[in-house]
Amino acid sequence: MFEVGWNQAAGLRGESRQSEARLMPVASPAQPARAYEMLCALASHLSSMGCHPVIVDGSAQESGEWRQAAGSHVGLLQVLNDASLAGLDRPTDGTEWLVMPGALGLQALQQTARAAGGQVALSRLLAPFAAKVVVLLYAPASTLVSILAGMPVQVMVPVLPQKQASIDAYASLKSLYAAGFSPVLAPLEQSDVLAELPLQQVVKTVIDCARRHLNLEASTWPLHTWGLRVQEAALGVPTQPTQRRDAWAEAQSMRPWTAQTTWS
Repeated sequence: MFEVGWNQAAGLRGESRQSEARLMPVASPAQPARAYEMLCALASHLSSMGCHPVIVDGSAQESGEWRQAAGSHVGLLQVLNDASLAGLDRPTDGTEWLVMPGALGLQALQQTARAAGGQVALSRLLAPFAAKVVVLLYAPASTLVSILAGMPVQVMVPVLPQKQASIDAYASLKSLYAAGFSPVLAPLEQSDVLAELPLQQVVKTVIDCARRHLNLEASTWPLHTWGLRVQEAALGVPTQPTQRRDAWAEAQSMRPWTAQTTWS
């Protein structure tokens, strides 16, 4: 029932409507918690503009104890495999936006991308979400590359006023640019307690390194433009069931075995 590249639940969702949700990837640094403030600022901007932000946190693993009746937080792997979890947009617990652990779900999407390509993986990721949702996929650059390979993707790269931030941001730029993506720097000022360096100094270091070593003129999105920029750049996939089935059938014909995705 649950195949590596696709599953019946996602297929049923895709038959009924065109996916109107969209995706904005955000590259997580070596210590993901450092950029949570940036994610919240981005989600707040989108929410104020009438979008429904959903944060999929690739650094957090889905719980195997989730039960719908219990009201605990649902994870990405559950929504990929459960057709009843469709049309998701807002949280039911009174929080401002939906935050979803996604480490295991992203592993499943990596398998999908290897078997059937990035567009099928993107369709599978967006299928459970409602219109007006912007999925903020927060994961390492290498994970984003493996899921969305071959697609015209812009990726936000957080830049924080911290010593490690320039190393993290440059490493993400290098990986994303080498894969053919369009990385953009997203600098965020932090409180004086958290700030270790002037933010503009960190941004300049990253830009200079990208110019010198990658021959890349790195673009920067100022904080006040994030909402509009994301709405313009977010990636969507028109769901065309026949094409999805053909892609999956072709991938299956090339595989000598069929692996199953486990529940968590």
